[in-house]
Amino acid sequence: PMPTIARIWRAGCIIRSQMLDTMAEAFSKGGASTNLLMAPAFIALMQEAHPSLRRIVARASEAGSPVPALSSALAYFDSYRQGRGTSNLIQAQRDFFGAHGFERIDDKGAFHGPWGSGAAG
Repeated sequence: PMPTIARIWRAGCIIRSQMLDTMAEAFSKGGASTNLLMAPAFIALMQEAHPSLRRIVARASEAGSPVPALSSALAYFDSYRQGRGTSNLIQAQRDFFGAHGFERIDDKGAFHGPWGSGAAG
């Protein structure tokens, strides 16, 4: 259905970007079955464009100008290309504040961090 949606938008919607043709082609070829970022055309596009996106978001932040859509796009791109997400930070916080423990990738079992006397629990 995704190639069809992209073609419909291209033909009858206010969004008449040529990017929709690229999206429809990526979905049709199957390279973007889970995410457009996995399609060769978008891999090439993001390799070229992401440094500029990063600079725009950084400069906007330095100027105190919110750019929520661009910031979210950059955060999504960064999180998607990481091997491991930020759940390790969440596990550490849960252990620190509630002694919930955490799992490690190098050893089986539940562990608790050496948080010192300031830790809850």
